[in-house]
Amino acid sequence: MLSRAHKHLTYANVAATLALLFAMSGAAYAANRYLITSTKQISPSVLKSLRGASGKTGPAGPPGAAGAGTAGPQGPAGNEGSAGKEGKEGKEGKEGKPGKNGTTGFTETLPSGKTETGAWSFGPIAEASVPSPHLLFVPVASFAIPLAKALSESQVHYINPAGKEINGSFEEVAPTECGSGIGPGVNAENPQAKPGNLCVYAATETFAKSGSELILNPATRAAGAGTTGASMDALITGPHGEGLGTWAVTAE
Repeated sequence: MLSRAHKHLTYANVAATLALLFAMSGAAYAANRYLITSTKQISPSVLKSLRGASGKTGPAGPPGAAGAGTAGPQGPAGNEGSAGKEGKEGKEGKEGKPGKNGTTGFTETLPSGKTETGAWSFGPIAEASVPSPHLLFVPVASFAIPLAKALSESQVHYINPAGKEINGSFEEVAPTECGSGIGPGVNAENPQAKPGNLCVYAATETFAKSGSELILNPATRAAGAGTTGASMDALITGPHGEGLGTWAVTAE
């Protein structure tokens, strides 16, 4: 076997083998001597040339999926607050003073200076029923609101269709307590009376006549008027006697 090695050993083989051994040992030596372990070992100019330019910013990535966590449990309810104390009941107020009589609506008596009006009538009286002449008792005024006091003979007045007051002797005089002359305030169309007076107005008189002294207080049968109204004696002078009219009373 050794003879075979010697047979093939030549100068060229030896030289190539030595060259290979020398190269391998030199590379190992260089590797141990020039191993780069930090950028500080490289020249700044060389390091700058080795760096590439910064690239463009890439597009934003899609948003990530929501987390898989679950909602937490609901917290316990708070304690109910305590109820406030009830306040004390207030004292009852004082009773108010009585009000005055109203000027409209219900009132016990007709207020001073206020007027109320109404209407009256009688007949016609049949010729055969009563003889002529005779006196006929006629309710002439009924006061819806009573007067505070009754009226005397001088405070009641009968005014005929001509607008004249008839006095005790059946004479015509000016109706000074009801108005003067023919016109508004002295006839049946517009009955009026001054304070403290009752004025009875005749619109029609047929075979009949009356006078102020024949206006009576129903409670006493005396001339005048009561607190709730008045009556009248009408003198019938012929067949089918009749009369109608209005009245006005004004409180003092």
